[in-house]
Amino acid sequence: MKSLAENHTNLIFPGRSYKPDKKDMDYSELVRAVQEGDEATANRMCSEALPILKKYLIANLNASPEDAEDAVQKMFEYVIQKIRRGEIKNPGGILSYMLTGSRHAYLKAMRDTELEEFDELISEPVSGPDQIQNLINQEQIDILKRCMEQLDGPYRSMCEFILRNPSADSEDLAEHFDITINNAWIRKHRVIKRLSECAKNYL
Repeated sequence: MKSLAENHTNLIFPGRSYKPDKKDMDYSELVRAVQEGDEATANRMCSEALPILKKYLIANLNASPEDAEDAVQKMFEYVIQKIRRGEIKNPGGILSYMLTGSRHAYLKAMRDTELEEFDELISEPVSGPDQIQNLINQEQIDILKRCMEQLDGPYRSMCEFILRNPSADSEDLAEHFDITINNAWIRKHRVIKRLSECAKNYL
């Protein structure tokens, strides 16, 4: 994930910009689909909007494709809950709402990453000789293997796929496992969370 500092130049002097033509993109159907429990239509609308919103963040905020996708998925979670609670009063303006929400989600993620990187930096021990570092790396691999063995079948399969294809995004996972992009994103983050929680038991 790029740090907030890496994005300052582009935020102040954007070399390129992109804004979808709202006249040609009516996502008010997404509001209706969520309210009526039409999951198939809601998933289709989210899948159609995902690349557009990603492009917006990449072009305007210099986001990486991975960070842009994470931000958009976070926005979808938030917006869908607001739709279910009946808080979206103007369905025709949902695209503007999603653009703003994606931007806020991305910037918040950048701020949180800055704090995490700082915490890791001040707590990081002085590097030892290469031999010691190799032992540490091997220990981490052993822990990962033990934690993977504790995953349920579908989660273990996804973990193995991610390790074999580290650049795979949610679209790749959805295609490989024949699930929706939203489900792929949720399952991926559950895998990461379970591995992290498991690893803490060995550290």
